[in-house]
Amino acid sequence: MLFTDREIVLLIICAVIYITLFVVTIQYHRRKIQLLQSRLDNIHSMQKIAVIQKRDYDMNTIFSSPIYLRIKQYLNDGQSMHDDDWQELTEVVNKVYNGFTEKLYSLYNMSDQDYHVSLLIKIRIAPKDIATLTAHSKESVASTRSRLYQKVFGKKGSTKDWDDFILSI
Repeated sequence: MLFTDREIVLLIICAVIYITLFVVTIQYHRRKIQLLQSRLDNIHSMQKIAVIQKRDYDMNTIFSSPIYLRIKQYLNDGQSMHDDDWQELTEVVNKVYNGFTEKLYSLYNMSDQDYHVSLLIKIRIAPKDIATLTAHSKESVASTRSRLYQKVFGKKGSTKDWDDFILSI
């Protein structure tokens, strides 16, 4: 069976398209793996630095801060936090845990909700209380935590996995 010139040209075109798609797919996956490896390296360096910090002193500083006391009052009253509260909490956490915000955003471009949940985890607020303070459901908070773990680490993880990570940096 002989091929016509037209069929040969079509076969060549199809082969070139197939090879191009194959190469593009391989490059995409290589870049994705490099990004995940870079994130993991960044995470490991953050965790090493965090181990050096004095945890007890850090938490006492946060627990005695005016914003933490206000958060406790909001929880007693069943209220959510305001924009200026988030800014004040960010300043306190970044002062105690040097560069916490930058570390998080270097791993993943978070929404405000993602960041607020992570910030409250860092100061050891319970998930049900996070839901109250962010005016979201407990399910939404749980979904945020597990989704963030998957986005940052590239694999499924539990809500506790995200919490443990946040507490480790």
